[in-house]
Amino acid sequence: MKVLHVNNVANVPDALVKGLREIGIDAHLYQPFVGKGGPMNRANGPINGATTTGIGINKQGGFGKLSVIANRIADAKTLANQVNRERYDIVHIHYGYFGVLGILGGYHYWLHCHGTDLRQNLYHPLYKKVTTLSLSKATQVLYSTPDLKKHVEKARHDAAFLPNPIHTQMFKPTNYTGPAGKILLVSRMDKVKGIDIAFRALEKLKKRNPEVQIDAFAWGPEFERLKNKDFVNFIPRIPHEKVSELVSNYQIVVGQFEIGAIGMSEMEAMACARPVVCYFEYQDWYAEAPPLVLAKTDDEIVDKIEYLLANPHQCEEIGIASRDWIVKYHDYISVAKRLAKMYSKS
Repeated sequence: MKVLHVNNVANVPDALVKGLREIGIDAHLYQPFVGKGGPMNRANGPINGATTTGIGINKQGGFGKLSVIANRIADAKTLANQVNRERYDIVHIHYGYFGVLGILGGYHYWLHCHGTDLRQNLYHPLYKKVTTLSLSKATQVLYSTPDLKKHVEKARHDAAFLPNPIHTQMFKPTNYTGPAGKILLVSRMDKVKGIDIAFRALEKLKKRNPEVQIDAFAWGPEFERLKNKDFVNFIPRIPHEKVSELVSNYQIVVGQFEIGAIGMSEMEAMACARPVVCYFEYQDWYAEAPPLVLAKTDDEIVDKIEYLLANPHQCEEIGIASRDWIVKYHDYISVAKRLAKMYSKS
């Protein structure tokens, strides 16, 4: 079987391609032109910088909208030519409205949705029509987090959940040897991630525990509004392959508090055996609920973090359980095998 994945959203396609190759499937990754900011810049988190293999134009437009449109048209033609030339059995496109590449190219495609492409774009006056069309024309539609089910089923009742693949060989445990009280906020600065809830909680935490160190990525649409908060140390984005090394420098990781589902950043931290404090409401989607440190309000978040700070052995125990859970339910090889079975039935 020969498979092409298109558009490296949050490094999910990259991990899937690696997994498919390791189980003997001829899989490739193509990065189309997506405009300023790199591959689907809203979907990629700060610790999920894109890594791609394959061919793609991906040039920055220097002459405004006309240049961007021209680059996208040229790249769509390049992709269609490659699909026709290489005769892929499956073309697997990531991000909702990018299904238009398959429609314009005249080839069958799978469409994989990741978040904003459904939560926002299905209701957006500009993107709704093209997203709905892309979903309706796809051979199969997949979605990556449980909260997306209620959105995608408005357009495709047969859409299927595929867990996000975590490269558990890259993201692996390292014993924490640093000072107590180092905390990393992994969510991008975005309201959809509940960033205001997180910031209120972390500000309270810092006031009550001035010795703690709180780091966050200088990333996201709300960064300009929040960048002057003095209780947070903003750090730059880093390459994906450096994430495991970075996370090992923190005792506790803080995730999102709005949508009720966890993304790649939280799961990669879990794979590194770090306790993750976040809001998650889909425990019944798994045979075993994930060993997250659950909190929703700012006071709950502060209480849970203070408990972990006072009980470092709990950090270790939750971290180990988190790693085991990720290996069991989100390992990239097992997810790739699950995907390969879906391919074979199509």
